[in-house]
Amino acid sequence: MLDFLQPDAGWDTAAGTGTLDVIITTRSEGQSNSGGDLAPFNIPDPITNTQENPIDGEWGAGGTTETNMLVSDLLNYLMATFDATIPVFTFDQNETGGNPDLFALAMVEIVDPEDGVLRAWFLDNVNNSSFDDSPVLAPGEICITPDSISPDEECFTTNVGSGAFDYLLFAPTMDLTPWADADNLFRVTWRFSDVDDGGEEITLTGRFAPTVTVPEPGTLALFGSALLALVAFGRRTSTRD
Repeated sequence: MLDFLQPDAGWDTAAGTGTLDVIITTRSEGQSNSGGDLAPFNIPDPITNTQENPIDGEWGAGGTTETNMLVSDLLNYLMATFDATIPVFTFDQNETGGNPDLFALAMVEIVDPEDGVLRAWFLDNVNNSSFDDSPVLAPGEICITPDSISPDEECFTTNVGSGAFDYLLFAPTMDLTPWADADNLFRVTWRFSDVDDGGEEITLTGRFAPTVTVPEPGTLALFGSALLALVAFGRRTSTRD
């Protein structure tokens, strides 16, 4: 949809494994975040998910130097590679089993190993300051109704293994700069439900610089599934101090 609205902006980026930045979870076994440009930044390897329902996962705070994602390392990577301080999450879903709709929950936390969670951002369907077991719909088809942008209805199929990102996600307040000291960790947890294939992939980048002003502080803006005007899925999210 974003590529349709802004064809010159470079939204339609290939999402195949091997062309990605930081891989958080993938079904492809043996993937690593330790090679190439990632090597000097101590990025933990991705979590392998299986063909199951639901898919639960956690990345970034595994308790060892090989599995911990230091905020400082992630910030250094984003700044050196993209001149960015806010991580952008990219999703390539693979719901090819018959029903392309998918439900998602996610949480990002800044964790002090001694003092616990310092800050958190939530992707759920309840607009409050806590994490609720109320998943957000990632629809398998999105349509633009006729208006000044397009005189005809335009529909887009997502979540079916297109080899491109289905949607992007970022929180405008997730600037890592204030948290990049000491041993603070960057932890991501997620759940996909109504899964009918299992090839769900989450990656992280600074490639798409957040430039949209969001009226509600901390709102997670989901791009690709209903976008530019920030009308799509997942507007009802919240943060915790």
